Amino acid sequence: MLVYSFACAQDSHNLEFFIEQAKNSSPNLLENKNLESIGELQSKLIIAQNNAFQINTTSEILVAPYFNNDGQFIAITTTPSSNAYGYDVGITNGGLYSTQLNITKNLLNQSATNNLLFQNKVNNNAIRLSSKEITHNLVKNIADAYIIAYQLQLQREFTQQILKDLENRLKVVELLVKKGILMESDYLLLQLDIEGKKLELFQLENNYRTAVNQLFSLSGIPAEEIFHLEEPMFETIETPQSFFFKQKFENDSLQLVADQQVFENQYKPQLSAYANTGVNAVELSNIEHKIGASAGVRLTIPLYDGNQKRINSFKTQLKQESLENYKQNSEVQLANNLMSIQQQIKALQQSRTLLGKQISKQENILEIYKGKLVQGQISIVDYLNVIQNYKQNIYTQVQMQTNYWLLQSEYIFINW
Repeated sequence: MLVYSFACAQDSHNLEFFIEQAKNSSPNLLENKNLESIGELQSKLIIAQNNAFQINTTSEILVAPYFNNDGQFIAITTTPSSNAYGYDVGITNGGLYSTQLNITKNLLNQSATNNLLFQNKVNNNAIRLSSKEITHNLVKNIADAYIIAYQLQLQREFTQQILKDLENRLKVVELLVKKGILMESDYLLLQLDIEGKKLELFQLENNYRTAVNQLFSLSGIPAEEIFHLEEPMFETIETPQSFFFKQKFENDSLQLVADQQVFENQYKPQLSAYANTGVNAVELSNIEHKIGASAGVRLTIPLYDGNQKRINSFKTQLKQESLENYKQNSEVQLANNLMSIQQQIKALQQSRTLLGKQISKQENILEIYKGKLVQGQISIVDYLNVIQNYKQNIYTQVQMQTNYWLLQSEYIFINW
């Protein structure tokens, strides 16, 4: 596997700078950080909801009057006449006056609580894996953008070098024209080529600034003027023992298990204890003596639900099978992609070696042509043709180097 290594130079930005800025400013990573904190709070909430004592107070005043009670239009009594209209006295006793302190505690629910905590743990781990994936994608995007910007920088520097050399040649040609060794058309032709190179340099500088601005945008920080980028460096390390996609599939599998366990919580016996104390009366008279207490337990045992448990279990099993199929396919894709990139890198290295030899020969020829140009032994057309061929090969070399870095970046992205 390949990892990024960075060289830092004073008064210049490198790849590490942009990556670190992106990690610190990414809204997705910041959101996931908050979600992890929320997940920790959720664990405390689960324990509080399922294991802690639940304490509350209730107050209630209920009045159930009777109408047409022995000639009275309205009366509050526990002994209404047979002709009175109102609720059955056995139901209301004429009223209810209650103020109570209630305490409830769930029992025999530790297994259900553990299931909920396990589900929350898996959810939190999914968030952490998401943060790793977001960071990994962020590094890849910034690295690729950085490589493209660095390519433009190399092309700009080479074009500046060519332009400077041509301007020096122009002075020599001007002298040769004055001496009658070269024609004025040679001078004008060289001057025209210089103007074309200046236009090309102007476009490269604009493209370079655009690429650098893109880097700042991807990093989430304000753009600034940059005149130099450090070369991106790469080094080789061993392939990881556990690939990220396996970690993700494992957590997805645990998510299905956790969801199934939480679903089955409803089939566990539910036992709760409760107690209350306070005032509970149906008459106002002598209410100060209606202060008391009560306690009890409540047991609920599920018996039948139309086979929902079995159906949900079968659904989970099918989802597990689908995950395993995707996992196996991912393993094949990973192996094939890594082998393909390694083959491309090897072929590219061979091409770069061959091109380097050709460029070295062209540089020797170019030096010879420079000497002959000074002596007026060759035409400007021939000299410019040599320059053009040399330039094309240099651009090809830069593109090969860029492709090499991009392949390394892709290898890093896949092999983790």
